[in-house]
Amino acid sequence: MTVSLPDELAERVKRAAGGEGQVSAYVAAALADYQERVGLDEILAGWQAETPVPEEVRRQVGVELDRAGLTASPGGRQIAG
Repeated sequence: MTVSLPDELAERVKRAAGGEGQVSAYVAAALADYQERVGLDEILAGWQAETPVPEEVRRQVGVELDRAGLTASPGGRQIAG
């Protein structure tokens, strides 16, 4: 399989992977993680549709996650609403 990437992204991937010899493993892990998150997002959306969580409860969960240091980082994934 061959994948084309913009030069800047390809360089960032190489650096993040620890060198050109590690790119395939790095990309495979990233894609597996993405597929897992997409599947989880679909499951959570289905649960939300079946049993909506009141906004007050969502806010309280957000406060508790923040206190525990478990909130998503900027640009990270948040609890679907």
